[in-house]
Amino acid sequence: MKPSIWLLIPLVFMFCPLSPAKPPPEKLPDIGVTRGICVVLGDPKCELAIKLAKKTELLVYVQLPEAGEAERARRQVDRAGLYGARILVESGPIASLHLADNVADALVAVGEAAAMPEAEALRVLHPQATAWLDGRKLVKPIPAGVDDWSHYYHGPDNNPLSHDVIARAPYLTQFLAEPRYAPLPQVAVASGGRVFKLFGHIAFKEREEPWLDTLAAFNGYNGTLLWRRELPPALMVHRSTLIATPTVVYFGDDKSCKILDAATGKLRGEIAPPAKMAGGTFWKWMALEGGVLYALIGEQEERDPVIRAKRETHGWPWNPLSPGYNKPEHTWGFGQTLLAIDPKTKKVLWRHREAEPMDSRAMCMKNGRIFAFRFGSYLTCLDAKTGKEQWRKTKDNATALFHALGDYLPRQDWRTNWRTTAYLRCSDMALYFAGPPISKLLAVSTEDGSMLWEHPYSNYQIVICDDGLYGLGGQIDRDPTRKFDH
Repeated sequence: MKPSIWLLIPLVFMFCPLSPAKPPPEKLPDIGVTRGICVVLGDPKCELAIKLAKKTELLVYVQLPEAGEAERARRQVDRAGLYGARILVESGPIASLHLADNVADALVAVGEAAAMPEAEALRVLHPQATAWLDGRKLVKPIPAGVDDWSHYYHGPDNNPLSHDVIARAPYLTQFLAEPRYAPLPQVAVASGGRVFKLFGHIAFKEREEPWLDTLAAFNGYNGTLLWRRELPPALMVHRSTLIATPTVVYFGDDKSCKILDAATGKLRGEIAPPAKMAGGTFWKWMALEGGVLYALIGEQEERDPVIRAKRETHGWPWNPLSPGYNKPEHTWGFGQTLLAIDPKTKKVLWRHREAEPMDSRAMCMKNGRIFAFRFGSYLTCLDAKTGKEQWRKTKDNATALFHALGDYLPRQDWRTNWRTTAYLRCSDMALYFAGPPISKLLAVSTEDGSMLWEHPYSNYQIVICDDGLYGLGGQIDRDPTRKFDH
């Protein structure tokens, strides 16, 4: 596979030696990766760089201290048919590499180049990447304060707020990588320096079609494609059925929850509770908290066709998207059975079943409490350890609450977001209803389900912060962004 990474910096990648030195090692160093960016230093004839390029899928960056030396190396690499595609050569001092921070997957320095400053080697490596300095191994540590984005909206509380303390303004482009354009809808999660993306069933333009119905993993530091898997055709992916951890990825489809190796994508196992117990085999919603996997499972759903629209005009339309998105009623993501599962043993710890299916767009959990909702029927809170109901609100015992929630709004467009967007988020103290189906912002107590307050604007994107609740205004009426007390 030909890597396609274009770094936006004095660019790209691997080094060769300083001066006549002992020849490169006969045996390739065990750098632990076969894809990505590898820096090679101390190899003027690029013998080691060429071996690496031929035996792996690495993009090799060579930097040599003298311009003439670099030019001779380019000719050598070009004769091997690798220059500009698999190997790039630059000139400059070894103590100052022409690479961005945290971008390389490996660095190999031999001969005199092995005396380079360790700090410079570690600067260009991303966390957990390895440098070999003439046989001496260095591994870049993970800095404190890096946060994962493990769920659809960061965590199972559906609050799209990262706790990362490393990423701070000014934000600069780290890389550009394929796919530049991809199908709709999409979901992305991240953990352990990897980004995992679900690409859906709608390709408006031909350039997007190769990624239809795909789960793919990318290096989060340089964009290298690590692996990809096909999905069941036209599976509606815009929901919380993808969870990332540093070692495994959980993905729920129409038959089971796949446990995938995060580094390779290989199937490690499956979780498939008996259909009779789970009410079906289709995974509608998932959350991972405290080492327990929670899942809403139900019957098979109506599938859209895979859309290959071959559109040649500018942009892409909201109407139509695909048949399922255009129906007045929402048919995706409903299930009657909620299970708690030990992902190691695959044992079901408890089961909760509703007579009327729960809406996965309005499921969230935080600190041992799970909240489930169905428009016009119920809002309930479950103990995550036992599955027992802590409180339950219905139209009969909470008339004012359901009156405040109002009728379901079947709206969807560029101003109000996808219909498949989650419309319930939670903090320790409150549940917040906001999104396309809701005609206002409504806050409800997590302790007993009582109403706390409401605001009439109907198109907020909600972010829950320590200092308050932020409602990001939409473009329907240019309503301003507001900050609310919790």
